[in-house]
Amino acid sequence: MERRQQMKTINVIVILSFLLQACGGQLPTQKDVPGKWESAKGSEFIFNENGTFTAKSIPTEFGFLPSDSLQNIKFDGVGKWEFRKGNSDWEVSVDFDKTSVDKTCTFPLLIAGEKGILDNKPPWYLFVWKGEEGGERYSFRKQ
Repeated sequence: MERRQQMKTINVIVILSFLLQACGGQLPTQKDVPGKWESAKGSEFIFNENGTFTAKSIPTEFGFLPSDSLQNIKFDGVGKWEFRKGNSDWEVSVDFDKTSVDKTCTFPLLIAGEKGILDNKPPWYLFVWKGEEGGERYSFRKQ
């Protein structure tokens, strides 16, 4: 009887260890950010190792309040980026110093993984929520 209990305990430990491995992930690092990131809709960010970036064809809805003059257009720009821990996820904060719409803005690009139960295993992608959080994502993949 005691032997049977030991086997059950071992089975539970083995199952728990597999579950933890499946759920456990990696953390993105600052070294994962530099490079060219593109969206399926033609937007792109090029992050340099020195903390600067260039951006092309970024939807104004990401960084500006909708106004008649900025609706449904895209902008280009340059600025500085910072890798940091956000409220719940890792993110790349982009701070535009100069844009083609003559305004500046700052917003976070959240980081998630394409693998893992909790989207927590590389390859990484960057994204902005479209509308409400938890809905559709506007994603950028590293090239």
